[in-house]
Amino acid sequence: MGVSAGAHDLKHRRHQEARVPDADGASLTAMYLYGDVLESVVERVPAADLAAAARVSREWLRAVRAALRRRPRRLPCLVVHLQGPRGVGGGGGLRCAAAYDPCSGAWLAVPAAPRHATPSHVRLLRGARGDRVCALSLSGLAVAAGPLGTTAGCVAPLDAPTVWRVDPVFAAVGDRVVALGGACRLALADGGDAAAVEVHEAGGGWTACDPMPDALRDSAAATWLSAAATDQRVYLVERTTGWASWFDPANRRWGPTRRLGPDATVTTWGVAPGRVVGAEERLVLFGAKRADKEAECTVVVQAWEVDGDTLEQTPSASSDAMPPELSERLFPRDDIDDDDDDEEELDDRSLSIGVCGNAAGGYVYNAAEPANGAVLYELWEEGKAKGSTTAVARWDWVPCAPADAAVLAQPLGRAILACSPVGLDELALAVGARGTR
Repeated sequence: MGVSAGAHDLKHRRHQEARVPDADGASLTAMYLYGDVLESVVERVPAADLAAAARVSREWLRAVRAALRRRPRRLPCLVVHLQGPRGVGGGGGLRCAAAYDPCSGAWLAVPAAPRHATPSHVRLLRGARGDRVCALSLSGLAVAAGPLGTTAGCVAPLDAPTVWRVDPVFAAVGDRVVALGGACRLALADGGDAAAVEVHEAGGGWTACDPMPDALRDSAAATWLSAAATDQRVYLVERTTGWASWFDPANRRWGPTRRLGPDATVTTWGVAPGRVVGAEERLVLFGAKRADKEAECTVVVQAWEVDGDTLEQTPSASSDAMPPELSERLFPRDDIDDDDDDEEELDDRSLSIGVCGNAAGGYVYNAAEPANGAVLYELWEEGKAKGSTTAVARWDWVPCAPADAAVLAQPLGRAILACSPVGLDELALAVGARGTR
């Protein structure tokens, strides 16, 4: 946006211009934005520039807040946390974050707090109010206070889970933190379970709960599970088989275990929170499969709406396919067409999708090649969903940020993709740290 005038400078300029003859009053009035006009302009400002606009003056700050109350930015941001190899950027490696604003289609790049620079233990904590990065060590679990990972410090540090875990699923459900699976088998005591589940109560400690259901035991790690967290539960789906279940940390119980089967030809699954209809939670289930040779794209990606209680497809819902031109960009053909025999021998296990989102929408990406970009999906709002047969209202392309591609091009480059609303405070820190791309 390029705003460079401070509140003091604007006030000083107004005092000077007040002494100009009235003949020029109309032209001077046109120089300023105020009232409803200012709010209308602010509504169209990219999220990355909102923090700068709010610092112009108190009047502009009020206008920004009023505009956000009147027209809240419904869709969450895609937040990419990048970790480069050791020796790049010094210390433990380059560590930065980038956030994509779906309203403006712009990327914001910021450095992350150095305390989360340990590459081997940085994990993702899923949450209904936004995903966070966390650092797990023998001494405790430190969860970033903000969605961009830029806020100095963290929320109140937690003790480490009683079971040492190397690849767990972490989720925040209300004021509870849940650790599921991912236990280090070499460190397990006699009778220990790699699928162990623990719940951390606010102000308390970790409590052991029933382990994962038998259908998920062989895949009890974040690498093999797609997870979604809501205000009441954690949902788990095995990425390759489609077996699914949910865990209620308040009541410490597991729900039904079911193999999701909308399409038997799907080879990789992903799950994200869906719409909340009345008091019912719903999920959005994504599946990907190799397309026929005659198809417009290499991979077909479909979405289904699933009932949160029964894990069955909602009665009135049908599958909603991602447009072929978008799935082709996520999973490009490369040189597959050069040899039909190679295409027949492709291993479907190499196909993997990733999903992150909330009740408004989210993002689908190629988990094996996140540098390809992502696809934004928006869900129908509750008031507009009555009578609709699909959950997804629209799809849109999200290009990979240039700096992200540079880090991921490194042999040990690593990306953690998350999804979260980003507020003015977080934007102010990001803009102050580096600025927009």
